[in-house]
Amino acid sequence: MINSLIQKVKPELIAELHSTHFPLIYQTKPSYASHPRLPGIGGITIESGVAEFPRIQFYFHPSPPLIITQGCHANFNGQYEVAEKVLDFYKDLRVKRLIVVAGYGLKGADVCCAATNPKLMDELKHKYGVEVGYEGPFYGFSGLVFGLAQLKSIDALCLFGRTEPTPDFPESPDEEAATTLLNKLTQILNLTLDT
Repeated sequence: MINSLIQKVKPELIAELHSTHFPLIYQTKPSYASHPRLPGIGGITIESGVAEFPRIQFYFHPSPPLIITQGCHANFNGQYEVAEKVLDFYKDLRVKRLIVVAGYGLKGADVCCAATNPKLMDELKHKYGVEVGYEGPFYGFSGLVFGLAQLKSIDALCLFGRTEPTPDFPESPDEEAATTLLNKLTQILNLTLDT
């Protein structure tokens, strides 16, 4: 979904974060279920003859002002370090509000939410018609950044799209869920996109 957003709004790449904690190949399934004894396999990919390192990329979109973030999540040993680095970068850029998009394994067409304070929850509910609907663990890089934002005094909200994962391919894209989530995100951000 983030790839689609980047393709549509064409933001400027402003920074990249590289880490020894970004494996090229994850040894866990799904990849975000990190394990201390399975750090992944390091390496690069080669695309059109050019070396590409695993990384997190930060893009800037001027109107409305957005920092769009996409990329790898760290292995078990580096997940907190990487999440802290990302949040420190947001603080340097004076980011006031963080919106995380994620999926959760339950079939349906709606989007639900979570937030780091009740005021944000009220805004999502009354202004955008988004309700609380998911309770439980929030794994991986997105979950950590969402939770740790509160410690950095950054308001954070998460939009969860419902998706029914395929047991053999738990990370395969769900286009219907991604489109529903993107539509809600563009409404909240007041962006006009052809989804």
